[in-house]
Amino acid sequence: MVNYVKALNSPYFSVGSFLFFQQLGRFITLDNYLYPLRILYLSAQVAILGLSYYLIYKIQKKNDQTVLKYVEPASQSWDGSETPEQLINTTVMDYDVAEVNKAIKQSAMGILMITFLHFKFGYIQPLLVQSILGFKTFLMTKEARIHFWGSPTTGDLRRPFRIEAPFGMVSEKKQPRTDKGSIKKAEKALKAE
Repeated sequence: MVNYVKALNSPYFSVGSFLFFQQLGRFITLDNYLYPLRILYLSAQVAILGLSYYLIYKIQKKNDQTVLKYVEPASQSWDGSETPEQLINTTVMDYDVAEVNKAIKQSAMGILMITFLHFKFGYIQPLLVQSILGFKTFLMTKEARIHFWGSPTTGDLRRPFRIEAPFGMVSEKKQPRTDKGSIKKAEKALKAE
């Protein structure tokens, strides 16, 4: 049986969809539909933002106060210095709300970029592509899969979520750790400060 979630989350699906809509945009003269495409893009982004806040509402309504403890790995800043590992002690509800807020900020950056490309360089195709793929991206987020689709929180939906990158190019050192040894080590380091 086909795993639709895995297929839709595949980077190959995203690239294929992008190429399909790009060719569709070349087949149909999009210049004739500039204002409807702008309205479509704006409406899609407002709808996705509304869905994001509805998702936050659903998460807060569930009010899952299960304690979630994990170690956030050290990260490298722009100047090359590393921040130390950090022990995170939160609840499932707070974690999910923070993840949705992170996705909202990423969407805002995408909107700014598409707007810049459209008004500065006159690109019209991204308006069509992102109007459609924005919904796919939102509905395939881990939070939407858990709280909208009712998927069990096992495997890749287990909290804290693994950091994902295209083609799986994230090292294990950069993943959040939930094992007892890492948590104890982080607690000791926190007490030593």
